[in-house]
Amino acid sequence: MKKPVSLPLLDQAIEAHAAATRAAHPSWPCAAGCDLCCRSLPFLPTISEPEWVRLAEALHQLPPEQQAEIRERTAAAPERGPLTCPMLSLESGQCRVYEARPIACRSYGFYTERDAGLHCERVTEAIAPFAEEVVWGNGEAILRTLREAGEPISLRVWMR
Repeated sequence: MKKPVSLPLLDQAIEAHAAATRAAHPSWPCAAGCDLCCRSLPFLPTISEPEWVRLAEALHQLPPEQQAEIRERTAAAPERGPLTCPMLSLESGQCRVYEARPIACRSYGFYTERDAGLHCERVTEAIAPFAEEVVWGNGEAILRTLREAGEPISLRVWMR
């Protein structure tokens, strides 16, 4: 049975953890201007129903030509990456729906799962001198919370 998930509360918790990480380690690479993770996805984002509702609203606010481009890039994306997120502006490197971006995007670079770092090589390299000091967020707890709203579904399916 699906349970209601409070995305604003989850967003706040993730941002608080990310802000604490950045404060403790000012050289942390995950910040405005870094889009490496968006350009090297292993597959299209998978998102829960509450995330889709928020994302669909943000997509609807975009100019029609951007909406069409995102739909086309989503449909054309390979099943396996690396691939570039369809919502990323290829010119500016910025997310077109940043305020409504999925939880996986918000938590990437700051959370981990058992035996799996949820970060790119830039983070690995940047934190090498202080890796023992890093307090990672619990990525599995985030996934459990999201799954209470139902299984995540590929952006490709939602966009249909």
